[in-house]
Amino acid sequence: MVAQKRAAEWESLDPWEKAAQWEASSPEISAEVMNLARQRAEHQMRLEEKRVDHEQRMDIRRWAAQLITIGLGTLNTVLLVVLAWHYADSGQIWPGLAMFGAGSGLTAGAYAVGRSIGGPRERVAQSSGL
Repeated sequence: MVAQKRAAEWESLDPWEKAAQWEASSPEISAEVMNLARQRAEHQMRLEEKRVDHEQRMDIRRWAAQLITIGLGTLNTVLLVVLAWHYADSGQIWPGLAMFGAGSGLTAGAYAVGRSIGGPRERVAQSSGL
């Protein structure tokens, strides 16, 4: 009964009061536990810094990949226009238009797929106000 009462009193104390009582009863163990807690907090801070650094690097890579994708898509469309123009000059208008239409459609589809792959993270960031 006395043990239960002491346990209930101990549980009702604030963490700071518990730490003060513990330090008074066994200072060497208290110092060891505080050192471990400090090390854990420092470790958590280092992990958080690494995570933030990683996310920043990934954002830059994602941005570069989008720029490259837009550049290559634009280049592809320009080349398709040149190819369709060549077909039209040689009197084959319909094959040229078919080539241009199919190529442009595939380019737009590739761009849309790329946006959908990168989209969820961007949508989450936008919805959270970041």
